[in-house]
Amino acid sequence: MRKLHQGGMFVLALALAAPSFMAARSAVAKTAAATSDDSAAAGMSKEDQDKLKEHNKLRTEIKKVKYPAAKATIVSHVKGLKADDKKWFDQTLPDKTYT
Repeated sequence: MRKLHQGGMFVLALALAAPSFMAARSAVAKTAAATSDDSAAAGMSKEDQDKLKEHNKLRTEIKKVKYPAAKATIVSHVKGLKADDKKWFDQTLPDKTYT
């Protein structure tokens, strides 16, 4: 009788917890969908999409640098930027060693 009672309590607890698990799972799915680049870019203008693409390209190039690195190393390692963007990057990046 005691095992039957424990089994019933387990089934009841599982039945009450199942909706919580499903809600958490759908919330994770919604968050993942909201953070994807495609959904973020869908509501942006063409100009903003181009800026985002350039920004992500710059981030990718910066991640390839081996740290600690001086400013000159980082600036010389960044490739694929327009000349005026690279000049802006060189002027706005503070002169220090990055870790």
